[in-house]
Amino acid sequence: MTSASSAPRKHRGRTVAIVLVVLVVVLAVVVVVAEFVLRGVVDRMIAQQVEQSLPDGTTGTVEAHADGVVIPQLLRGTLDDVAISSRRLTVDGVPLAADVTVHDVPVDGKGSVRNVDGTVRLASDAVSDLSKYSPLFERLRLIAGGVELRGKTAVLGYQIQYAADGRVAVRSDGRGLTITPKTVRIVNSSLGLDLDRIPGVSGVAVPVCTARFLPEQLRVRALRITPSAATVRITADALPLSESGLRTVGRC
Repeated sequence: MTSASSAPRKHRGRTVAIVLVVLVVVLAVVVVVAEFVLRGVVDRMIAQQVEQSLPDGTTGTVEAHADGVVIPQLLRGTLDDVAISSRRLTVDGVPLAADVTVHDVPVDGKGSVRNVDGTVRLASDAVSDLSKYSPLFERLRLIAGGVELRGKTAVLGYQIQYAADGRVAVRSDGRGLTITPKTVRIVNSSLGLDLDRIPGVSGVAVPVCTARFLPEQLRVRALRITPSAATVRITADALPLSESGLRTVGRC
């Protein structure tokens, strides 16, 4: 009698165990699928919000990726880290690429993100377009550790054309750069002039205001230049997520 009754109990025990295992597997699959679906939705929503809030004169497509498991972050109401990137941004006609990491992103899109840190990269062919922002030179190209400026001016009654290697530095307030021409060469040599300094050009810092292209809170912190590209590091302690906050640019 005991052996006969224990057999059904063992059978029921195995059945319950199998059901529990199946339920756990199903729940795990549901969680994985939900995580996958929610991640795609969250990433797309962030990218769309950034694209719609780009400052005037800035266009392009944006990609976003929230790090970590998003479900607990969504329940908490804040995403820990979000990477935002674009290979197809155009700022006032100048093409560039950007990679930015932001922290503590509110899920409801209200408030500010924290500790913004990123880089903006301009290829050498894009940098030539920056000459339009200064009346002091007509062409600009990247060289190792700096830029070469080309322009024209009057010296001793002669109209000369010059090329100058310039040193580029980040302004202390983070709102722009300065380009200071150093070594100068006269390129219309038929004039017979041999000058190593040009008054009003040599040693005169040319300001370049980057703040007017960036959301107001962003600052330029560092710059690295090679002949192929210029890479600018930008940071902010906090950046508002509102459309007006992102569209409001700085000034110099």
